[in-house]
Amino acid sequence: MNDHNPSSLTNLSNTELAVIRTDLATQRNDLAKDRNRMAAERTLMAWIRTSLSMITFGFGIDRFFHYLKRANIETSVNEINEERVLGLSLITLGVFALAFAIVVHWRTLNNLEQEDFKYTSNWSLGITVAIVLVFIGLASYIPIITQDINLMEIFSLDSQVIQNLASLTVFSIILTLGVEISLEKLLNFWQQPLLLLRSLLAVIVIPPIVVGLILLTFKLPENLAIAIVLLVACPGPALLTKRAAMAGSRREYIINLQVTLALLAIGFTPFTLKFFSVLLPYDPTDVNFLKVAYQVGLVQFLPLSIGLAIRTIWSNSAEEISSFLRIISNTLFFVLSILLLLIGVNTIPLLGGVPILFSILLTGLGLAIGHLLGIGYEADIQSGMAVTTIARNAGLAIFIALLNEQASVVPVIIGILIIGIIAGFPYSIWMKRKITQSVSINNQQLTTNN
Repeated sequence: MNDHNPSSLTNLSNTELAVIRTDLATQRNDLAKDRNRMAAERTLMAWIRTSLSMITFGFGIDRFFHYLKRANIETSVNEINEERVLGLSLITLGVFALAFAIVVHWRTLNNLEQEDFKYTSNWSLGITVAIVLVFIGLASYIPIITQDINLMEIFSLDSQVIQNLASLTVFSIILTLGVEISLEKLLNFWQQPLLLLRSLLAVIVIPPIVVGLILLTFKLPENLAIAIVLLVACPGPALLTKRAAMAGSRREYIINLQVTLALLAIGFTPFTLKFFSVLLPYDPTDVNFLKVAYQVGLVQFLPLSIGLAIRTIWSNSAEEISSFLRIISNTLFFVLSILLLLIGVNTIPLLGGVPILFSILLTGLGLAIGHLLGIGYEADIQSGMAVTTIARNAGLAIFIALLNEQASVVPVIIGILIIGIIAGFPYSIWMKRKITQSVSINNQQLTTNN
């Protein structure tokens, strides 16, 4: 019954058809085993090539530095012993990977012959080798760079690499927002006057007044005062959605508010700086409207417009494009955060006690202002309003400082920014937990009612 004419099957009984189905299933099962066996053979050959590569590279690295030591060549590389660690580790890892690949291959072949074949692999040899290689690379790389190079020369605000990474990160995040934003929802946000009024009071009206009172009451160092003024005059940072997400804020509200703040920043920032120049005994800065408008447009409106154009032209693929861009922006943001943390570790201790205390004080006041003005709204909007109140556009503030030849203020701006993020972290954790619990309770109630 191996060969069947399709026309002859119409006259067969159910029992005879069942026998035919059993024969076909047996044939397909044998073919599946054959395919799995060949796949296992290809996997083993791939691991053989990978292991041979690691062994060869490791042997070459080890012999090269062994030769340099025996030849006694006058070079600083002779004084470094960590390279032999890399070579020997690669050889060891290559042998281990090959041996384990053989064991896994043998187990796979035996498992295929079992009657009750089950998928048993819950561990990845590739991931294990990759993780070990990361640590071997770090163990060999860090001693090399720390011997001849000062890490502060790499992880500094003057580093072109970090500046370019920051620009790419901001551009990718705003571009992603442009693809995600809905003009209809933005207009709907503007048509909610009470929510819009409270948000603007919390972010751009009350903070400058509070800062003005503090500066009139306390005699602060000039660089600290200028840094605070520049930050309070620059609302709506490009990374606002990332900070707000830590507090469980409603993404739609944050995006609409961020676009609104970007529009208002063209006039608000120069006006606020002029206000402080009249109020304070020293002139913090003098910036014309056109230069600020150009900077805001370059940093925020250009990628935002490109994102909106992408959403309009490829509307059917907007979700896929947005998901892809979000992966890129999240990866860049993670790398940038690590680098800024390294800078902050060295910058914050140089600020002194007074800037740190005032940064914590201003962060607490800002969170209180936003939280109180958000009373009456859902918790995810309330947390978003509070976080937006303390989140400031450090990039625009640094641009204005450099434009007015106040480079000494830049490290203070970075220090205040990092301290503010750290000081606001407990609030973000508390609100996110509160929002999560509220959502869980609502879901349980819906389940009970249904």
